[in-house]
Amino acid sequence: MTMGRPPRDRRTEILEIAGPLFLEHGYQGTSMSRIAAALGGSKGTLYSYFSSKETLFEAYLQDKVQAEAWVFELPNHADDPGSVLTLLGKRFLALLADETSIALLRLFYHESPRFPEIGRIFYETCILKFRKMLEAYLAKAQSNKLLDIPCMATAADHFLALCQATFLMPLMLCIRREITEQESDVAVKYAVGAFLKAYGNGTATRHSV
Repeated sequence: MTMGRPPRDRRTEILEIAGPLFLEHGYQGTSMSRIAAALGGSKGTLYSYFSSKETLFEAYLQDKVQAEAWVFELPNHADDPGSVLTLLGKRFLALLADETSIALLRLFYHESPRFPEIGRIFYETCILKFRKMLEAYLAKAQSNKLLDIPCMATAADHFLALCQATFLMPLMLCIRREITEQESDVAVKYAVGAFLKAYGNGTATRHSV
């Protein structure tokens, strides 16, 4: 009896093939037929794992987010917000400058007006997930009386916006291709300093880099 391929292996293979096709051809330009052709199988094979192109795309994005979740996995201690936010800021800018990350952002900005569902998938799967991880850390630091934050979600958005403000549009528009370590250090230093001036209580601000 011939042993079949383990279901998880086949699913992973589909996602590994579909992902680059989405990035190259966009969501609209990547049909299930095109994915099946690249896979070397039939559309029936795809539909046995994913009920639609939308669910396949969502699974691809969830896998990408899971692989990058470590960026927002912060130390358990909350006694030094400056150091922890510096660590996060540098990780975040490295993720932002990643070629796949930028390609995905371009895809969402371009296609979400025509396909709002993929915008929702990105927002819920990626943006909200990562923001909640940062919110959890900020809440812990606030419970230690190191921060004074009236709204955790807003504060988390503010910090990430401060980190990426200098780089996001130049990367999106292909004006720049990378963020150097020195540029990252400077941007994060100012982002952490501004954040702690806005939300610190004096004790946290002294830890600012």
